[in-house]
Amino acid sequence: MKYRIPCFAAALMIGVLAPLQAARAEYPEKPVRLIVPAAPGGAADNHARALAIELHKRLGQPFVIENKPGASGAIGMDVVAKAAPDGYTIGSNNLATFIVGTLTAKQLPYRIESDFTPIASLFTQPNLVGVTPSLPVKTLVELIAYAKANMISFGSTGQGTSLHVLTEMLRMNAGIEMVHVPYKSAPAAEGDLAAGHIQLMISNFTSMEPQVKAGRIRALAITSSTRSPRLPDVPTVAQAGAPYLEMVTWAGIVGPKGMPPAIVKRLNTTINEILSDPNFKKQYEAMGSETDIKTPEQFAAMIKSDLAKWGEVIRKGRITAD
Repeated sequence: MKYRIPCFAAALMIGVLAPLQAARAEYPEKPVRLIVPAAPGGAADNHARALAIELHKRLGQPFVIENKPGASGAIGMDVVAKAAPDGYTIGSNNLATFIVGTLTAKQLPYRIESDFTPIASLFTQPNLVGVTPSLPVKTLVELIAYAKANMISFGSTGQGTSLHVLTEMLRMNAGIEMVHVPYKSAPAAEGDLAAGHIQLMISNFTSMEPQVKAGRIRALAITSSTRSPRLPDVPTVAQAGAPYLEMVTWAGIVGPKGMPPAIVKRLNTTINEILSDPNFKKQYEAMGSETDIKTPEQFAAMIKSDLAKWGEVIRKGRITAD
């Protein structure tokens, strides 16, 4: 004879389980910290704030931006890595801080491969290869030929940064020698480029585009696989003869290791819904970015791939952040 659970016991079990299931479905039940490893007002901060507003609307709790700049993003990333894995502290990451900054640093208090949970990709953005207008070159091929016969200098946003590493990739593949002049910011370097104090810079699209349109910098190529409708006359690096320079910077959202899969899925699904919204896409497009929808697994695979790709360049060039 089969044992049957009395009606009152079954009702009791349902009464106990229902609140637990409801509690799980209620994430987030309180405000969520969104760590931005950069200062307020910059590109990383502006993209994160636009996302936080939409997350608040859709999930019903504030996503509070906390800016933690410093140490090439390591200070903010360390806060995320050491947070409780309950979904209430997450952070924005990007190619510069998460990949290049990690590979060029001598020592970090966390490991990219094991101390974070990839949640969602946010956007991609190309770079522009720009020269000072006084340089007698109109194409990337002409630039390389000129640099083989004449010593030129290039600017970057600092020793060991992604823009420095990308220009080193040009130097190594083209077989040229150049003088590196590090700056504290892209606008500072671009100002000297426009004035002719340096001859070359590979910089982020949003920062350099106004200078190109104003005629203060000549753009020779864009590092994406397709031309930009905002600068349709600028060829891709592949079209310009340097396919090895094809790359886009990216940004995403990560959390500490060990986050519950259900919370990761809820955040990923919600973020991807936001990225699919035409009005939100326009906000990112206005900042020179293209929304990038990925599953957590796809985002994790991209991070792994970029660690290998940029690691090879940095080792060959013996590039450090010092």
